[in-house]
Amino acid sequence: MVQAVSSFPVRPGIGTRRRSQSAAKRTRRAILNLSFFACSAMVVLAAARWYDRLNPLLRLEHTEYQAGIPDISADSYLSARGAPLGYSAFTYDWDHVVEAARKADVLFLGNSRAVYGFRPQYFQPWLDRIGLRGFNMSFFGGGGFMPLYVIRKYDLHPKMVVVNDDGFLLLEGTRWGEAARRAGAWGDFKHYYGETALWLVQKRLHQIVPPLRAFTGRRSLVIYTSIKDGEPIFAFGEDEGKPMRELPAAEPPPAVKTIVDRAVPPSRLGSKEFFDEMDRRGILVVLTAIQDNGEFIGYYLAKRMNEENKRIYVHAMLPNLMGQAGSHMDARSSQRLMNDLMPKILALPQVQALARKPGEARP
Repeated sequence: MVQAVSSFPVRPGIGTRRRSQSAAKRTRRAILNLSFFACSAMVVLAAARWYDRLNPLLRLEHTEYQAGIPDISADSYLSARGAPLGYSAFTYDWDHVVEAARKADVLFLGNSRAVYGFRPQYFQPWLDRIGLRGFNMSFFGGGGFMPLYVIRKYDLHPKMVVVNDDGFLLLEGTRWGEAARRAGAWGDFKHYYGETALWLVQKRLHQIVPPLRAFTGRRSLVIYTSIKDGEPIFAFGEDEGKPMRELPAAEPPPAVKTIVDRAVPPSRLGSKEFFDEMDRRGILVVLTAIQDNGEFIGYYLAKRMNEENKRIYVHAMLPNLMGQAGSHMDARSSQRLMNDLMPKILALPQVQALARKPGEARP
């Protein structure tokens, strides 16, 4: 005899239902309590900031946001907010950043140390003496791949490039440049302008409610870059004031020499590709290596490679500089560097031959 099976679903017991309902109530209560706490904290902080502005004698610690961070102007773009955005800007010419580089007579190339070291406000007065216009086209964390990519993609023909050869001729790419190219124009458009919009919202929000890192540390950097000449504009972040006293010895330590020896073969390949492209375009190359306050691996590699390449190399190591962020020099140190380096470059006969004649118009 077949036993009949009920078509009605089996209901959970009363105890099970009560336990699940109780757990749901506890979860909702926890979420409400957390939300209430967060809202209360924001209200208290906002009220404190408002009170601080009205009562300067009882003011809380000022943050950069409250003191006033400049807006991005029509002549600048957001080039770094945690991660660098210059790769995106130059890959797709967002904000028309390539135009000034196209018109420049001299491009200053390199990694982030070159961003800090080759500051246009200090190299341009020297270039004015021979009627040339300069542009800093260095990239945070980068080597020679991205500058060469930009020169080829936009068919740039400067008269000269000044290169901080700190591993530059390895022609290594970066994850930021690769991500920009892989994303495509539309994907990178959303990323680039999305980051810019997010920063503008954050900047205004934190004028009222300060970020937690305003009290725990301010190492996060936000940097704008001038579209006109590539000048870095440091909108947010502390200046470390770190001494950079060391200079490289005549010969590298054994451990550094081992690293340099391994880097020589790929540098040979990169050197040939870069110099062949510059020669084909009729671009004069001037190499240097600026202070890094570390093991000077880039300097020793540049020195080693130039013994083979026999290109123009100008020594640029100065003692007693100051680091703004780690091994990246501050503005005064950049001025010292340019006042030492630029006269040496301008004295080169090959550079004198590039000088614009009196009355000759710039492009």
